[in-house]
Amino acid sequence: MVERTRLVFRSNTNKFIAIASWCLLGLGVIAAFLTGSPRGLLGLVPIALIAFGIWELFWRPRVDVDDDGVTLVNQFHTIGIPWAKVVDVDTKWALTIVTPDRRYRASAAPAPGAVTRPNMTGAARTGRVSDGSIRKADAPGTDSGDAATIVRTRLQAMAEAGTLPIGEAATTRVTTRVHWLSIAALVVLAAASIAITYG
Repeated sequence: MVERTRLVFRSNTNKFIAIASWCLLGLGVIAAFLTGSPRGLLGLVPIALIAFGIWELFWRPRVDVDDDGVTLVNQFHTIGIPWAKVVDVDTKWALTIVTPDRRYRASAAPAPGAVTRPNMTGAARTGRVSDGSIRKADAPGTDSGDAATIVRTRLQAMAEAGTLPIGEAATTRVTTRVHWLSIAALVVLAAASIAITYG
């Protein structure tokens, strides 16, 4: 029986970047209040722009896996991919869900760079082997590898339980939702920041 749970994956690297950046911005907020001047307080607007941008770029991206399918929350848009559409899971450049129509990449789970090259053997966790070793992007402990494991494990469990939709790809749609409110907020904050800086 497939465990009915919702699993959420976020990149630890992205979370670290976001938290560290917000801590630095916090010093800017303190400095703005310490000035006590209206001009200093106006400096909070560019800080808000940067803080919100960090949230959208680094904190918001995630991969959700549940009974309905895989949801890729990327910068500025969210893609919902039902299980009936999933053909393969790839990790060459990032976690990528392959469908009959196209490939959808998750910005929350990039493949490791040249500096990070796990040297692992066997395929107990991912089943992705090349020349006796796990492909770098599939290795446990990498963003792409860990996210792919979550998706593949659920996909395999549904297939074994007989709950994976078969033959429904043609009638099933992938949904895309643009984060219009976030885009609008960034545009407004950017315009206000420019006006404050050059006004």
